[in-house]
Amino acid sequence: MRAVLKTEPAPGFDLVTDHPEPELGRGQVRIEVGAVSVCGTDRETFDYGPAVRDLGLRLPVVTGHECAGTVVEVAPDVQRFRVGDRVAVETHVACLECFQCVRGNAHNCLRMDLLGLTIDGAFAEQVVLPASTCFRLPDELSLEAAALLEPAGSAMHAVQRSGMSLDGAHVLVSGAGPIGLAALQIARAKGAEVLVVEPNPHRGAMAESLGATLVNSGEGLVDRVRDLTGAAGGVDLVLECSGAMPALETALEVTRREGTVMSIGLTNRALEVSATRHLISRGLTLKGSFGRRIWDSWTELTALVASGGVDLDSLISHRLELEEVDTAIELLTGNACKVVLYPQGVPAHRHLSEGALSAR
Repeated sequence: MRAVLKTEPAPGFDLVTDHPEPELGRGQVRIEVGAVSVCGTDRETFDYGPAVRDLGLRLPVVTGHECAGTVVEVAPDVQRFRVGDRVAVETHVACLECFQCVRGNAHNCLRMDLLGLTIDGAFAEQVVLPASTCFRLPDELSLEAAALLEPAGSAMHAVQRSGMSLDGAHVLVSGAGPIGLAALQIARAKGAEVLVVEPNPHRGAMAESLGATLVNSGEGLVDRVRDLTGAAGGVDLVLECSGAMPALETALEVTRREGTVMSIGLTNRALEVSATRHLISRGLTLKGSFGRRIWDSWTELTALVASGGVDLDSLISHRLELEEVDTAIELLTGNACKVVLYPQGVPAHRHLSEGALSAR
């Protein structure tokens, strides 16, 4: 089958046409990959960057992870799924047996595999995975929108972990990449007034088109947020999605007393926090959020998407063939939002719609 592999500890991917189809084991399903989106982790994998090495990248491996598709084969012992079911995939493959898993924290499994990094992923015509990683899709969701449930689910999980009621709240989203734009929509769907900090003009415009108030980064940011939030003196919740350490430091300054900061964007830099000024005297809560809670994040997010409260299609900027994976990686360094690859070929109606857009 056609697949995109990472084979060497150096920049680049290998596109092959004769990769063996994966064998089906106990408890597993075979999925025909209909759509798989490309993210920053895939770019890091392409570059053989330090972040993926820290996550345990194993070579060789079929890359890609944010995917949705159709079940084409099930192991005899699998009862939950049938051939023909449309599914999205939880990419943090939990053991379901460790201390964290049995306490309902499978997203933080102690023996976790990561799709496309430690086990073969979804930049391929097919992928074989435990049935426990699959989420059955409602009819309202297209496969390409479902491929974005994984990154958008990270935003959903962060909102859930914050423990805050967002009805009438002020929420600041730091970084208007795909996860930040999903967080923006989720917060607004829950009744929040959303401020966004994003230095990239293209992404800032996307945030404004989705109903956010854009706040310029840099000098004057803290005062501007305090002006916009009135007597509260800051936002109730910050969702820091950029992974930029200065942004996380600023998040602690723009949050009101007794507010919460959620750290979502990955970074390997150290954070300096004044325990007295930030955590004790102002009563701030600082939390990290990793992955998605299985299956709470998926269920709540899917309901918002199906009802129209969150529009994942709005995040898709490019649709490409699997063979164009190198182009997809390059696009991530520009103004692209979500780039989706189609291992079975880009549907004809999608080609037509993109042609109409480019003609405008």
